Amino acid sequence: MYEVEYSPYFREAIREFARRNPSHTAELLAALREFERRFRIYPQFGQPLRDLAVKPLQLWIGVVPPLVLYYTLGESQRLVMVMRLPLPLPRTGII
Repeated sequence: MYEVEYSPYFREAIREFARRNPSHTAELLAALREFERRFRIYPQFGQPLRDLAVKPLQLWIGVVPPLVLYYTLGESQRLVMVMRLPLPLPRTGII
């Protein structure tokens, strides 16, 4: 299993999404639970974007509707780090 770390900025952005989109809170929570599940067992579900200067880390992008997340994967450390702010998928009604 992989360890997963979230930045405080990411956590606050999720809280803000929920505040601004109360009708989508259940969807957002379900997507976050699914991201967490995937990150722990198979974080390679997304697409690799590039190798980072700090090797052997890679930047990846993953989608679980209604969210898009960029995350860093360190295979040798078995570590996933979510540092960037989440993005809503277009046309989901999430702002």
